[in-house]
Order: sequence, then structure tokens, then C-alpha cells
Amino acid sequence: MEKKLDFFYIGESYGGNQDWCFDHMMQLGGCGAITACDSSIYLALHHGKKSLYSGNLEKLDQDEYLYFTEEMKKYLHPRWSGIDKPELYVEGYQDFLKEHQEENLMMTIVPGAENVAKAKECIVEQIDKNLPVPILILNHQNPDMDDYIWHWFLLIGYRYQGDDPLAEGNDFQVQTVTYSEAAWVSLEALWDTGYKTKGGLIKYHLL
Repeated sequence: MEKKLDFFYIGESYGGNQDWCFDHMMQLGGCGAITACDSSIYLALHHGKKSLYSGNLEKLDQDEYLYFTEEMKKYLHPRWSGIDKPELYVEGYQDFLKEHQEENLMMTIVPGAENVAKAKECIVEQIDKNLPVPILILNHQNPDMDDYIWHWFLLIGYRYQGDDPLAEGNDFQVQTVTYSEAAWVSLEALWDTGYKTKGGLIKYHLL
């Protein structure tokens, strides 16, 4: 069983790309802002939140997207330690939402210290509601997860074997999107970083 969001392209790029940014610091540490930009565009496209993106939604343009990243940088700017806590993402993106008079979108956090079953439950609930899931991974002991170390990105799909997505041992995988590419990875492998200090998931709530 597989379920994926109808995610967007900017030209031939699947979503936005941190490497495009004007600012070198954004290229290095702008993943939180990029995640918020892509969330905003998705919410504008699929949930009527038009105030969250001023560019052309009918034909998404890389130049307009880059100016959008400069706007979002004011709320989720790169910093020495990165946006290394889910609370910092919520705080910054909430300020952006307030500035754009969006009062019907709230956020809660699923901490990385929660077990994988809780993370799976959140992802299934969100994707089933047609919502992307921002995720923060900090350090990770698995070399297969190197692309996600100290990084914000979106989860946009899930797949599993069997009849129940929440069952144990069902080879539950999530689809990640970052740097213009999507990939399927094991949620258990992604979530179990092997470190005490962890990131977490963001749940969007449409009121």
C-alpha cells in the first residue's frame, strides 16, 4: 500500500532547492526556511492558503521562489547552531503566519524522543489529511542517512506491507523530498538516530 501527496514542481525541480539561494549562509543553513517555503506553497496550492505565497501558483517560477526564500529568511534565518529544535521552527513559522494574517493554521510537535510508533501515527494522520510533514534530523549513526544529518526536510508519502499502516513489522517507509529529489527510506532507520539529542516532527493543524 502506498500513499503520496500531489507535490509540486518548480520547472523540473521537485520542490524547492536550498542550493539555489542567493545567500551563501542560506545555502549552508537555510533548510528550515526552505521547508517552510515548500510547506507554504503546498498549503496555498491544496488548501486555499493563498496569502502564504505571493508568486504565480499556476506556473511556479524559480526566480519568484528565490525571492520567497529571502522573505522567509527573516523568520527562519540560518544561525550558528542551525534551527536545531522543532520549537524554533514553530516559533519562526508562526511569526510568518501572523504577518500574513493566517489564523487558521496551527502547529504541534512530536519530539524525536518519542518512539517510532508515535512518529508513524503522526505521519499517517498528516498524509491522510493531505498535509506534508516537516521533520528535523540531527546527528545520525547510520551512514545511509548522511543526506539527512542536521537537516530539515519534508515527508510527503508513506508505504507499507499488509493491511494496517500502524501495525508493527510492516516495513513502513516514508518518502522524503529535499534538494529537488524524492526518496523512500525506512522510518525506523531514519527515526532511530542512535543519539540522545534528537529533532522531531511538526504537525500542521487546519482549523
